[in-house]
Amino acid sequence: MEASSEQPQSVSVHLARLVIFSAVVLGLIVGTLEVTLEYKKLRTTLFEHSEQVAKAFEDIAARAAANRDRSLAEEVATGLLEFKSIASVEVSDETGTVLAWKECGQVEAFGSWLPFEIPSAQHTILLELSTPSSGGEAKGYLKVTASSAQATQIWASQLGMVLISVLFGTALLAGTLLFITHLYVSRPMLRLAEAFRRLDVSDPKNSPLPDPEMFRFREFREIAENGVRLMRDIKRNSEVRDLTANELYRSQKRLQDFAEISSDWFWESDRDGGITYISPSFTKTLNKKTGEVYGRTIAQTTAEPVNTPKWHKLGEIQRQRRQFRDFRYDMAIQPGEVKTVSINGRPFYDEDGTFIGYRGTGADVTNERLIAEARNEALQRAEQASRAKSEFLATMSHEFRTPLNAIIGFSSLLSMPELLKAGVDRVTEYSTAINDSGQHMLALVNDILDISAIEAGKRVLTLEEVEIDGLLSHSLSQIESQAGAKSISLIVEQNAQVGTMVSDERSVRQILLNLLSNAVKFTPSGGEIRVTVDEIGKDIVFRVADNGIGIPSDRLPTIAEPFSHSAIHPHVAKEGTGLGLSIVRSLAVLLDGGFTIESEVGTGTTVTVRLPKNGSGASGEVQTA
Repeated sequence: MEASSEQPQSVSVHLARLVIFSAVVLGLIVGTLEVTLEYKKLRTTLFEHSEQVAKAFEDIAARAAANRDRSLAEEVATGLLEFKSIASVEVSDETGTVLAWKECGQVEAFGSWLPFEIPSAQHTILLELSTPSSGGEAKGYLKVTASSAQATQIWASQLGMVLISVLFGTALLAGTLLFITHLYVSRPMLRLAEAFRRLDVSDPKNSPLPDPEMFRFREFREIAENGVRLMRDIKRNSEVRDLTANELYRSQKRLQDFAEISSDWFWESDRDGGITYISPSFTKTLNKKTGEVYGRTIAQTTAEPVNTPKWHKLGEIQRQRRQFRDFRYDMAIQPGEVKTVSINGRPFYDEDGTFIGYRGTGADVTNERLIAEARNEALQRAEQASRAKSEFLATMSHEFRTPLNAIIGFSSLLSMPELLKAGVDRVTEYSTAINDSGQHMLALVNDILDISAIEAGKRVLTLEEVEIDGLLSHSLSQIESQAGAKSISLIVEQNAQVGTMVSDERSVRQILLNLLSNAVKFTPSGGEIRVTVDEIGKDIVFRVADNGIGIPSDRLPTIAEPFSHSAIHPHVAKEGTGLGLSIVRSLAVLLDGGFTIESEVGTGTTVTVRLPKNGSGASGEVQTA
């Protein structure tokens, strides 16, 4: 509702108007009733008086009528007209003959100040005239007409006096009432208004309070006391408000300082999960604008699938309005950049206990995750290395013990005198066995020394022009006997344009021999080994594929690690140090080449080695032939 633009009226003025109006109306009503009753009384008295006057002339009028004395009758009529209330007089004899008739002149207008005209009433008096000698027989008639005009004129004069007295009385009454009202109502109210006008709610501490002792009457004193009590409450509330505002400012400033200096950030969401606030530390920590997450739920800010048990559990916790801690998920910061964050949250409610939303903290735990992953990877590698070491030692203990036992055993037999009697063939057989065992021992030691030298960066490379065809033929000749013993077919596919390459011949030969030996070792009897040599771009690509037992997929990532022997798979356990593929990969990398392996259990294995044709990228200690 719009406030009225009119100025409010003073209660004194309004009360004065009301008192004067009421007094005037009441005075007029009372005065009018009084004058009306007086008018009726006056008219009744006038008519009674006129009848008495007429009866006073009855004897004279009877004598005039009996004697038919017109002169006397005229005197009677004239005498009666002397009375102003009598309008006309008629004297007649017994036959009805009028002896005298007179009427008063026009009465002057009266009450001309009145806004209305008051009609006058008439009263006719008819007297039968008789004389004592007539024995009561009528000798004539006296007809007198009385008018209320005179009474009306008198009443009009009285009405004017009454009105004047009413106005005077009204003014006196109004003045008296106004004085009393001002003394007992208006003046205390004005003092109260003045006292409350001096109050300043915006500065209650410096506002002068009204003194209740200034007021005589209980009602006004109670109003003043209530005003004082109210201002004191406002003053206390103002002090509390100031203290609260100061404390709130300090708390907000403290929270703002903590939020700005902390690497963690604060966040808040509504009841639907949409982010409604996030502190500036979010931008500093993640280099991501806060506007990019406002209005979005936590699940809408992640870069990982949310249809997982982890996210389902978080949704269930939020539906149950429970607290959660250290919930970790990946957040996309920029295209191709993902960081891991950890958030804590707890629900909060309003004064009525209605759930409003969640608020909590968040932190960037990407480094922690990377450290944990690196630690886990290091632990896995350490465990793997420890396991490989144990496997290697177990394998080497067997591998070294077998040829050593053969060497010691056969050499002991050679030292026995009885062996000389057995003949040259037996000595030759034992000597050959000792030589084979020594060669086996030498191969084992060479593998270990080779991988150690490569890992230590002490392998010396001699770059020279190498005939690929001759190198391939020599390598195949080394394993032909082993392949023939297992009826394994050797298929060679060489691009006719591939002729020579600049590289370390010993390293390339060692790569091919290790690949071919492994292929023969893990290819069952009647199998097939396919060797492919091709030139692709600036590289020479050697590919050895077999249809052997294959390598499980979980072993592929570590199969080329040093000492990763396949003995952990009993169905593929073979002799050797387990360093063949490790040496191949290390030599390929040393020659600035590449190494890949593809395998499927039951289908076979394909190993591809890519080496630079001109040898310019070889690293390590290089000598040029």
